[in-house]
Amino acid sequence: MALRRILHTADWHLGQSFHGYERAWEHDQFLAWLLAAIGEYEVDALFVAGDVFDTVNPSSVAQRQWFTFLAELVRVRPQCDVVAIGGNHDSAARLEAPEALTRALGLHVLGSARNAAGEFDPGRLLVPLGGRNESEPWGYVAAIPFLRADDLGTLTELMAEDAPLRLMRARFAEIFAALDERADGGKARFALAHGVMLGASRSMDSEREVRIGNVEALPVDVFPETLAYVGLGHLHRPQQVGGREGVAYAGSPLPLHTSEADYPHRVVMVEVDGGVRQRVISMPLPRWVRVHRIPSEGRLGSADEAVAEVGALPSHAGLPASERPYLEVRYRADAPRPTFVEEVNTALDGKGYRLTTVRAVLPEAASRDAAFHGTSRNLRELDAVDVFRAHYLRRFRNGEPSEALVSAFRSLLVDVDGGEAES
Repeated sequence: MALRRILHTADWHLGQSFHGYERAWEHDQFLAWLLAAIGEYEVDALFVAGDVFDTVNPSSVAQRQWFTFLAELVRVRPQCDVVAIGGNHDSAARLEAPEALTRALGLHVLGSARNAAGEFDPGRLLVPLGGRNESEPWGYVAAIPFLRADDLGTLTELMAEDAPLRLMRARFAEIFAALDERADGGKARFALAHGVMLGASRSMDSEREVRIGNVEALPVDVFPETLAYVGLGHLHRPQQVGGREGVAYAGSPLPLHTSEADYPHRVVMVEVDGGVRQRVISMPLPRWVRVHRIPSEGRLGSADEAVAEVGALPSHAGLPASERPYLEVRYRADAPRPTFVEEVNTALDGKGYRLTTVRAVLPEAASRDAAFHGTSRNLRELDAVDVFRAHYLRRFRNGEPSEALVSAFRSLLVDVDGGEAES
């Protein structure tokens, strides 16, 4: 048996603009880094777990980056298999449109779980690894694109009690039964999937609240323990799932919102030998463009304190426009400050920053938000109405929810719990 190396990455979001600023240069740097790593570590397979593009109709620049990367990979490391799946941001049809070309190059890009007849087809999701370069495949991947409700069954079937999760489990069971039949003789078995797993940590400011086949979150036990590794996409924060080292989100290679500024962005390298996982290695990525936030840490300051902190920032005016740091400014709105944005821009003049957002937070919102997010209590121990208020403040940032809205939420709690809601 031979040691094999797999690189797992996800959520590239090619074509994304960062709060209005295009970032093709950053994506170019990441793709160049990835190519170099594939060559340096003699990678045998690259797994891309969805959201290749940021939108279903990506720009010509974003599409050129994708196809240029694939062409360069074939040149740099022709024996490296590529397995990419569609995410909720991707168009399945667009990803698969050049299938005749990508398959001719030995690349596997699956946007949909359906075959040409429109039927759910587990067999088409099974991708051999090494089949074109060696006498026979050394492994197989169950490459599962983002599944929607109509991938599970008819509307009548979906309306049955507990149908979405039950049908989703059945689909995954079909896929892995087919994988077991195909991957005989001790071959390595992997899976790729895109969506939310139970217990995983989300970034509420930038990740769409999606349902996989109308299921809010999947339990980790849909993936058999016999899999050497499960590469996940959709959540931007790198993390293991369900306490299983071999089930993980790679996370996004770039921060996709200012709230993700402190994420340790990475790709994952997995080493397997004879179908058995040997090591899972987190490979940190450089931060090609810095995301700066004011306040940088600690409590939310007043408008005067925020302007002073902006004025104290070091200059980056010598950098090209595409490399200049992004800046988010938040302050405690003790009183109306209609000139605040103008003051910030004056303080930034000549410093070479790209201002993304300016957020005024009402004092009571700042206090409640700090208290809520600073708690170490389990979510089950928190008052449901306080959780609702904190989420409202974090989501909309325009003051407390009205009493009518809070009252409606309490009524909903009564309907759900069949008892009296806490105040």
